[in-house]
Amino acid sequence: MNKKEMNFSLVKAIRSIANNQKLDDFTASVVKAGEAEARKAGISTQGQIQIPSQRATVTVNAEGEDVVVTDILDILTPLRAKNVLAQAGAKFMSGLVGDVQVPVMSGNNVGWEGEIAEAKDADPSFSNVKLTPHRLTAYVDISKQMIVQDSVDVENTIRTDLINAINSKLEETILGSGDGKEGGSVVIAPVGMFNTLTAETVADFEDLCTVESDVEDANVLGECKYVMSNKAKAALRGMIKGTNGTGMVFESNAVDGTPAFNTSHVDGKKYIYGDWSNLAIGSWGGIDLTVDPYTKAAAGQIRIVVNAFFDAKILREDAFAAGQIGE
Repeated sequence: MNKKEMNFSLVKAIRSIANNQKLDDFTASVVKAGEAEARKAGISTQGQIQIPSQRATVTVNAEGEDVVVTDILDILTPLRAKNVLAQAGAKFMSGLVGDVQVPVMSGNNVGWEGEIAEAKDADPSFSNVKLTPHRLTAYVDISKQMIVQDSVDVENTIRTDLINAINSKLEETILGSGDGKEGGSVVIAPVGMFNTLTAETVADFEDLCTVESDVEDANVLGECKYVMSNKAKAALRGMIKGTNGTGMVFESNAVDGTPAFNTSHVDGKKYIYGDWSNLAIGSWGGIDLTVDPYTKAAAGQIRIVVNAFFDAKILREDAFAAGQIGE
C-alpha cells in the first residue's frame, strides 16, 4: 500500500461534531487510534474525539493506504516546556498503562570490606509509590465564527488554549494543599504537595540556609531548586543576605544562586525547595475531547471539554522542604 503524510486538523474535527456531520475517513482513523491507545492504557473515554499522544501511522480504509499522522494534538511536549514542575526537574512519565509502581530505595549497600570478607547488609529499604490515572477535566469556550476558519493560527490558538487549561489545573492541584478527594470521600485527584509537606515559616536568609542544609543532609543526589509563589518571589527580592547588606536573596531568577521558578499556582508566600526528580508525574493515553455546542449556544460559542489522565506523587518526602516567608 502507499504511504503518505497528513496533518490532523482539530478545528475540522470540532466543526464536524458541532454541525452533526460525519468525520472524514482520515480524521475518523486518527480518532480510532486514540481510542485504541486509551483502551490499552486502561482508561475509558467519554467524548467524541480521542487523539493519540504521539505521532502514529493510521490506515485510512476508504483510500486503501497507510497515512502517517505528522501533526497531532501533542499535549505532552508543550506541557513539559510550560509546566514549572517539569522545568524544575520532576520525573515526567508518559504512555503509562494501568497502575504503575515506581520503585524507591532508601539506605545504601556500599561499604569497605577486606579482600575476601563478605559484604555486610547495609539494610537498604525498598518501597514503591503507586501512580493511578485520575481524570483531569477542563474546558475552553470558543466562538462559532472561529470554528468556521481554516487558518493555521486559529488551529494553534485553540491547541494552545487547551494546553494552558490542562497545565493550569495540573500545577494548581500538585502545588496545592488538597487531599485529592475534591470534597468527596474517595481520592480522585493527585494529593497536593502542601498537604504532604508542612510549610515552616522562615524569617531571614539564615533560616533559608538552614532549610537547604536539612534537605542536603538527607543525601539528596540531584540538583535542588525552588518552586514558589509570585508573592514569595517578591518577598525574597526584598530580603537582604546577611547583616551587612551584601545583596538580595532573590536575584537573576535564583535564590542565592539556586535556580527558582515562580507560579501563581502556589498560594500566599509559600515555596518548596528540593530535588524535583523525586516528584513523579504520570500520564495515560492522549486526550479525550467532548464538543458541546449547546451550553454556550446563546453566546454564540462552543464549549470544548478536555479530559486527560494524570497522577503525581512524591517519591521521597525528605527530598523536599516546604516553607513560607514570614514578615
